[in-house]
Amino acid sequence: MKDQRPENPSEQIQMIRSMVEATKYNLYKDRFLYFMWGYMTLACAGLHYILGYILRVEHPYMVWGAMGIAGLVHVLYLRKRKNEARVRTYMDRVMAGIWGGLSLSIFAVLLGSPQLAWTAMYPFMMILYGVACYASGTALGFRVLLFGGLGSILCGVIAFYQPFQHQLLLLMLAVLFSYIIPAHSMAPAANKGGKTPALHS
Repeated sequence: MKDQRPENPSEQIQMIRSMVEATKYNLYKDRFLYFMWGYMTLACAGLHYILGYILRVEHPYMVWGAMGIAGLVHVLYLRKRKNEARVRTYMDRVMAGIWGGLSLSIFAVLLGSPQLAWTAMYPFMMILYGVACYASGTALGFRVLLFGGLGSILCGVIAFYQPFQHQLLLLMLAVLFSYIIPAHSMAPAANKGGKTPALHS
């Protein structure tokens, strides 16, 4: 079978750009996930802080049970998207690897939580969020996501030296940087061909 890859360097560059733009558009279409996880985490962290450190309610951590609902919605959403006809590029697989790795890392950290204090758990989570966003932003040339990832990593590092109640506030700031602001920045724009929307960087 004849190799269909372009031999001309300029054609190869254009092909790579096309894959990146297609992946950016898929990311734009899936921005619902950024909104959901960003605002759910923001709400749970805020409620935890208010209930635990302002209202002094017992067991304020119970609010995090709502994240299980978000997880179910995530699975159902991905199942629906999988059934839709869509072009899956090499960059899509790269992105799937990045975020799949994040999910596995979070699961591994949660499994190790009995051996870790929660004051160590949240900083690790912020750093993991940040690394995934930084890698995604770098791969796609999406600077808002890249800098959002750096902001989340910085919040995680600072959180190691803060009491738990301050970590909750830093977590809210981290998801604002890494999820919410990038999601709101995902506005479609026509590329040079005028066919496939891209993302404003």
